[in-house]
Amino acid sequence: MQSAMLWRGFSHSWTYNHRINRLGNYVSSLSGSPISCHTAASGLGADSCFYTSYYSQIESPLVNFHEGVLKIKLYGKEKQLINKTVEVAIPATENMKNQEQYVTLLNGFDLRAIGQADKLQFLRFSIEDAYYAPAVNELRFKVNVSVVVNCQSFECSRFNQKTTYDLDIYYLIIAGEHNHLAATSHNITENYPWDRKIESTATPKQRTVNGDKEYLHANAAVGIKSLAVTLDEAHWLLQYHCNVTPLEYVPEFGKASISTDLFFQEWQQGMKQMSAMPQQSKFSSKKKGWCVLDSEIVLLQFRSAKVQHQKMDGSGFWEGKNASPDAPEAKHTHVIKFD
Repeated sequence: MQSAMLWRGFSHSWTYNHRINRLGNYVSSLSGSPISCHTAASGLGADSCFYTSYYSQIESPLVNFHEGVLKIKLYGKEKQLINKTVEVAIPATENMKNQEQYVTLLNGFDLRAIGQADKLQFLRFSIEDAYYAPAVNELRFKVNVSVVVNCQSFECSRFNQKTTYDLDIYYLIIAGEHNHLAATSHNITENYPWDRKIESTATPKQRTVNGDKEYLHANAAVGIKSLAVTLDEAHWLLQYHCNVTPLEYVPEFGKASISTDLFFQEWQQGMKQMSAMPQQSKFSSKKKGWCVLDSEIVLLQFRSAKVQHQKMDGSGFWEGKNASPDAPEAKHTHVIKFD
């Protein structure tokens, strides 16, 4: 029986808005025990963060799994697009060779500023399906990353226009025969404007997604292949949600009902006085703008599998003062336990 942890996204919120010094959420079993980890660090101002991690456990005798992490350095100038495409090549274990299909998914990310923290304008992570290269006995796939950041407010340097971030991309490869595993991609998108008077609110949406009908697949799960945030200009971050929750799966029709939550918020009412640190948040401000949020999700169908879905809520406090995002206080790790 093979098993793996599957990431379904996350939600994150501060009590007032900040630059991104560190932000991440992922699941991993690379250290032995399965863990869920959320990372968060603001820039100058101290604050409390609140988050929810979403994940599933899959156990199956008919498919195989391989997970890993890719480390990427993003370096460039503020306001300019930084693009990176990385081809990953990993040795294929015996049970991952010559499979009929490979499905590769994001298992999370961890983005950390090196030096100055910046405000976000554009962010996109996507991962392509792996393939087996028999001549070198490797699994190969590509990871695509794009980012635009800027920082033009009082807490930022006016002379240093360069930006550097370290990015960890966690991934999961699922391999099997077509009659044991089916994968169907669906794109979801949200877009809306906001102003300085009426705040935006998160509104998860219920959707029906169609999967494979050729074979009877008894169980299902949902994973993420890409996520993206596009803003009209660089904004402070108050909240960001990108997650999907399975609600019901009907094997006879190959259909699943899911809830998707895509949301970005730049400010909220009362954040100046009602934050975790009112003496610092009184200097916070709000700007009007618009956002486009999108994600490619994948409906996974298994001929035989035990699938359990779970989420975990947590919180943390960050001291601000442009402290290093590598400090232990920026990382919140929980061991995952299923029945």
